[in-house]
Amino acid sequence: MGAHGLLEPDRVHSHRIGDGFGTSGVESSLGPSISWSSYLRGALAHSLVWGSLQVGALSPFITLALYHLQGPGTAVFFLSMAVLSVLVPFSHSPSFCRFYLGSAACVGGSTVWVPEKILQRLQAGGYLVCFHPHGILPLGFSFNGALRVKAEEPTQFLPESFNFPKDCNGVQAPVLWRVPFFAPALRMWDACTPATKSNMKKLLAAKTAFGIIPGGSEDVAIHEHGKENVYINSRYGFIKYALQHGYCLILAYTFGENDQYYSLSCLRPLNLWLVKRFGFVLPLFWGKNFCPLLPRGGGLNTVYGRVIDLPVIQDPTSEDLVKWHAIYVEELKAMFDQYKGQFGFGDRAGLVVESTSKTMRCGDEVFGVAEGSLQPLAWEAKACCRRNTWMCIRIGRPPKTP
Repeated sequence: MGAHGLLEPDRVHSHRIGDGFGTSGVESSLGPSISWSSYLRGALAHSLVWGSLQVGALSPFITLALYHLQGPGTAVFFLSMAVLSVLVPFSHSPSFCRFYLGSAACVGGSTVWVPEKILQRLQAGGYLVCFHPHGILPLGFSFNGALRVKAEEPTQFLPESFNFPKDCNGVQAPVLWRVPFFAPALRMWDACTPATKSNMKKLLAAKTAFGIIPGGSEDVAIHEHGKENVYINSRYGFIKYALQHGYCLILAYTFGENDQYYSLSCLRPLNLWLVKRFGFVLPLFWGKNFCPLLPRGGGLNTVYGRVIDLPVIQDPTSEDLVKWHAIYVEELKAMFDQYKGQFGFGDRAGLVVESTSKTMRCGDEVFGVAEGSLQPLAWEAKACCRRNTWMCIRIGRPPKTP
């Protein structure tokens, strides 16, 4: 869907990519149109990057299939290439960043919108940009975040007037750096870092501005085409870290993200179990009929629409977390309602904020719901902590059994 009833020009800055030029101004999401040459180059980049993720995730099964169909030699060669793709230390490549950002043509162009009052906050650092929703593939997160800075070509990808810090970053699940064939793309982007506790401490101590996707893999598991489902109700970890380190939260919502692919909602229970047990999902999805990996298009519009200034609380209580989390959810809903009509989603129902568990999940704080009120659960998600994810927080211990 395109943008309708555009944001007021004196309040919002915008910049669009995917048209081969980079277009700034309040009408950038409407034109110019995407040329066939830009689309074909974008389709190649999209297929190479996200196709490598699919092949890498399925590499154990592909190896077995090759062994039975082509013999051990072919299987060993494929397995060797898979291992090397993870072990070779690829370095940052601005040209590869630009190559990938060209794939925004596949979605009909991708525009970032930043109100003037938030634009003034971006250069300072010490903030988290919280992206919603994840979508099947995190297209809004990759197109409209730190990767634009890493491309090192401001004229086309992000004018310096946007004030994004040069050292801005993002965090993603550590398992992605172990996915064959996809790991090189992450290293050449150099726009995100594994979300381990040690990495998070470095980013927070340095007051680095970075982006996160609070919904994570659960967002993928609950995805439905044409519905604005987000997983946030039991996410408390990032709130606690922001309070402890004096970070402010900038909320960003990508309109059009959940319309890029169809997925089988009947696999939701399986994928939620996979997230709970192993920390990843295996969604079955499709976009274009002639090439299921390509998104359906219609454009992406990411609005940096809210700032939540948090106090510094070195040891936040459960009540502190509940209070600020509730404020976060209300601001997210209000932001969606404010902007949905301006990007062609006025007829869509309000944001569906889901919680699929009443106990601690990987990346969640320890809370459950009892008789309509939040009450701390006194136990620790050991499986989550074994994976060393930064949002796994313990606020209590299990009571001793007699």
